[in-house]
Amino acid sequence: MLTQLKKKEVLVAGAAGLIVGLLLGWLVIGWWLWPVKWVDADPWDLRAEHKQAYVAMVADSLATNGDSGLAQQRLQNWDRKELASILQSLIEDRRARQMGLEAQNLEMLRQALGLEAVAAPAPAPAPQPAAKGTSGLVRWLPVILGVVVLLLIALAAIGYLTRKQKQAASRRGPAPSAPAAPAPGGTIRLNAYVATYRSSEATYDESFSIESPEGEFLGECGMGISETLAEGTPNRVTALEIWLFDKTDIRTVTKVLMSEWAHGDAEMRAALAPKGELLLAQPGAEFTLETERLRLKASLTEVAYGSEQPANSYFERLVVRMEPFLKQSPAPTAS
Repeated sequence: MLTQLKKKEVLVAGAAGLIVGLLLGWLVIGWWLWPVKWVDADPWDLRAEHKQAYVAMVADSLATNGDSGLAQQRLQNWDRKELASILQSLIEDRRARQMGLEAQNLEMLRQALGLEAVAAPAPAPAPQPAAKGTSGLVRWLPVILGVVVLLLIALAAIGYLTRKQKQAASRRGPAPSAPAAPAPGGTIRLNAYVATYRSSEATYDESFSIESPEGEFLGECGMGISETLAEGTPNRVTALEIWLFDKTDIRTVTKVLMSEWAHGDAEMRAALAPKGELLLAQPGAEFTLETERLRLKASLTEVAYGSEQPANSYFERLVVRMEPFLKQSPAPTAS
């Protein structure tokens, strides 16, 4: 079973990995290292100005060698409607520029191809020349902005993971420098944790993984919201629950920490009773949760209430220290 923190880390790490993969694959490899190169394109796949240049060269070749069959072969795969439009546009352009010989060559090519004169398409507005030295920057600006955005997202994801790891590490007690010694009562003391609820956390649910000194996963413990008051923003939490999960036990043991107001309200106590043993949240209070192999000693180190009415009805801040113990199996007795 993954803790909520670990689930979030997996999701964020996956998103960060996807972003880094896009950066490497699409931008770095696809654009800079091994960009796609188009080769062996046919004349009819070229841009409009290159198509016109090719047709003009075929017309000049026909005027030189008079081989209409060769001219037809060079243009046999063209769309005839498009070819007629290109020839008409070129002929009118040469006539307007008083280039009569070239216009005659183009007219000769049109007759050799058996094409009729058509209305030339309206000329597209000439593009405004870009300022010198800026065309390259404008062309690459979307790519540069995309790289910057992706890098910022990746850095934010990495920062989020780093903060979560530091927060998780700060909640743990100091790691033992020597093998864990048996604790009183035939148990082994494991790493301790501190759970902190703050009223600004509307969806509070904090959990910790319990591991043996050898690193074996034993279970989990944690604290979450059990009950809130009907009014108030953010949620006014009047009860929190402490729970202990043991992977070898089918039960999850739970105890409910109630505010002074909730503890004294009969209806609230009846509503929360099915969730576990009800306890009044008081600074310094200690209680224990037990499963088949685990024992969790919990102590309230801080309890602070909000100022709104009813008095002492919801928590502003509540801090619980959780200290798990591993129960030792009894040594076998000789028969």
